Amino acid sequence: MRENIKIGPLPIIALLVLVGAIACVPVRVSAAVLVYDHGFVKQISRTQKGHLVLGNKTSSFTQDDSFVIAYVTAALYAANLTSQWYDPTGQLYANQTIQAECVTSPCTFLFWLPVANTNAAIRIGLWRMDLLADGLRLYSAYFSITTVMIEDDYWNFNVTQSAPPRVHGDLIVTIHPNNQTWSSYSRYMPYAANITAHESTTNRALNVTTYKYTLVVVDLGGARSDGYTFVLSFDLRYVVADLNGGSFAFAWQDEPWERVSRQRSISSTPEAFNITLPKAATLVDIVGNHVMTLDYNVTRGKRTSVSFSTIVPPEQDYGWTIIYQDLSYQNSNSNPHSQPSIPTGLNLALAQPIPVLPLTLGGLSLWAAIMSVFLLTASELLSPIYARTGLLVNRRRLRIAALILVAIFIAVTAYQIVVSLQPLPPK
Repeated sequence: MRENIKIGPLPIIALLVLVGAIACVPVRVSAAVLVYDHGFVKQISRTQKGHLVLGNKTSSFTQDDSFVIAYVTAALYAANLTSQWYDPTGQLYANQTIQAECVTSPCTFLFWLPVANTNAAIRIGLWRMDLLADGLRLYSAYFSITTVMIEDDYWNFNVTQSAPPRVHGDLIVTIHPNNQTWSSYSRYMPYAANITAHESTTNRALNVTTYKYTLVVVDLGGARSDGYTFVLSFDLRYVVADLNGGSFAFAWQDEPWERVSRQRSISSTPEAFNITLPKAATLVDIVGNHVMTLDYNVTRGKRTSVSFSTIVPPEQDYGWTIIYQDLSYQNSNSNPHSQPSIPTGLNLALAQPIPVLPLTLGGLSLWAAIMSVFLLTASELLSPIYARTGLLVNRRRLRIAALILVAIFIAVTAYQIVVSLQPLPPK
């Protein structure tokens, strides 16, 4: 027996209301983004039909790379995709948002980070890129930017004398141009004088031109490629400070602007140093400045030498200070012929104060000599009669006063001579 089922209007109305409510609920587009692949490439190209062709997938980039290109292949209808780039310190460096639409899924979307000749080139280390869809993170990906070393520096300093300072320096430069050649080398050297240059292997002299502010340009004599080495020789000035007591400080400072070109200043540079101290000098301490952490070696012999090396990061100033004790300087300055250490009777006598006058015996001699010359000169220049004032000046009295002062000067000088001839007291 068939039964007729009747549906009243109320359930139908309730169903329509439910469908309408569901249609009004906002749906996050990012929930509908399906990621198939993502990564980084250095270059892209397109076929004749306009299809995108990605280069080799990689996570390693250098300072010389033009871009870090991030790609994502995903299925979606429409979404706002945002790439956030974080540098090795964890700080947000850049972000980029695009309105992504994909009619025929999947689609590939690209994001770009310029590197070469930008601030990103000097932020060496591990980077992170977050991709967000409508504010929700889809994934995080990592890549590294490494330095390109285009130059090796080896510094050799020979401290032959502490005071006054005499220091000779040699800078041995080995170039590593990236698929290029160098025909000249320039550097600011405000600390240098008497600058010359020659090839390391042949000792052939190279032409050196010095411009204002001590800009030094070395003509390499032709196009030089990777591994070419030459030597800059110079004398240092104003680098050794006297700390008293035979202790000295040899300080060195290097600034990024001294490398002239930005390409060299943003590259990490291996720096090695060897400092030879004067004879009989001993090392007290050595301290690195700024980014320089020193792990040094000390070689002892007739002359102590200190050596250390480091890799200086891009756009960083650095330096070091060596403190040493120079025994040869102490011995030369303790010589009794150059600096008497034993007081003599003459020194004691001349230092005695005169009760009547605010002078010592040595000061009296100098004062008497000056005043006698003044009075004798005045007695000859002054007229005995001033016609306008009627004032009479007797030159005879001036001469007598001057002669008395001369007698005092002669007496004190004779006393100095007599005392100086006396034997020194025993030690």
